[in-house]
Amino acid sequence: MADNRERLAGPDLVRSLAAFFVVAVHFYLNCGYYYTPMQGTKMYIMTVARWFFLICVPLYMILTGYFKLNKKIGKEHYKSLVPILTAYVVISVIKIFVSNHFYGRIYFFPDFVKSIANYTFAWYVGMYVCMILLIPFLNILWQGLKSKREKHILLGSLVFICSLYPVVPYIVPSYWQILYPIMYYYIGVYIREYKPAPDKRLLVLIVLAMTFINATVSFFGAKGEFFNWNILGPVDSGYSTVTVAICATAFFLLLYDLDIRAETVKKGLCKISEVSFEIYMFTGCFDAVIYSIAFRYTGGADAHKFFWLFFAFVPLNFILSFTASRIYRAFYTRISAAFVKSDPLRNEDRQ
Repeated sequence: MADNRERLAGPDLVRSLAAFFVVAVHFYLNCGYYYTPMQGTKMYIMTVARWFFLICVPLYMILTGYFKLNKKIGKEHYKSLVPILTAYVVISVIKIFVSNHFYGRIYFFPDFVKSIANYTFAWYVGMYVCMILLIPFLNILWQGLKSKREKHILLGSLVFICSLYPVVPYIVPSYWQILYPIMYYYIGVYIREYKPAPDKRLLVLIVLAMTFINATVSFFGAKGEFFNWNILGPVDSGYSTVTVAICATAFFLLLYDLDIRAETVKKGLCKISEVSFEIYMFTGCFDAVIYSIAFRYTGGADAHKFFWLFFAFVPLNFILSFTASRIYRAFYTRISAAFVKSDPLRNEDRQ
């Protein structure tokens, strides 16, 4: 993917959808879903959608492995952190001012510095920084494996120690669950290297099955009370759960090799994909704007009242975040051009 002539639309589509899913997941954090009893058809439908959208972070991690399998120890690799950290700091500052205005929360300078330094505004950034530091060594390990069978054993081992618990609560250990980003990274590496192409109809069925299994288990497991985070999701909201991993992998395989011929669509997906990280950052800003205004008319967060508003607020937030991201990118590109000779924002170097 050295230039736009060779650029594949499939990964751009996956990344664009992952960005949209992030906005959708944020809807659940703001609409009162987690403080509404798990009862009734609306809550079940929202639970199904919640588990489907949750594959956003696994998709980003799989994409990281897909694009970075050949990265080695060197300055160019570590320089890819510069645009990520710059966007994180700049957009976090913007978010602070927006939150101060709409939520009435006052961030004094020490609080501001502390919140940015401990990744309060974007936990994903802290994880991604660590991933970048490890990637050259993860690649050395992968390249040191002598056969496809050995790589299968590595992937199987990671699934066993990172993903099976709590679906399998016995025998399987829970100690290494937090290593799930490495599991997803190697899934992406494996797909890039071997280019598996399962039947698309089977993949659709797998995505649907895993989504409904997750939703049904968590909905009825709550026993009419609030969403239970310990059911299927004791680590990072459930990103590590094996059913989520299967769903995310199947969804990625469904789309990554898609051949999109319409140039307008390809260019649009490329534009979204280029700023997917910035969209992730800006969505928090527009959450503050959209939901603080909405609460004036709904009387506060209530999942039942917000059920239909999903179809207005999520697309609106996505469009606003995308627009703000393109504006930010234009300014960043102009400023960074004065300091660097090469393009630090190549798509394959992004999350």
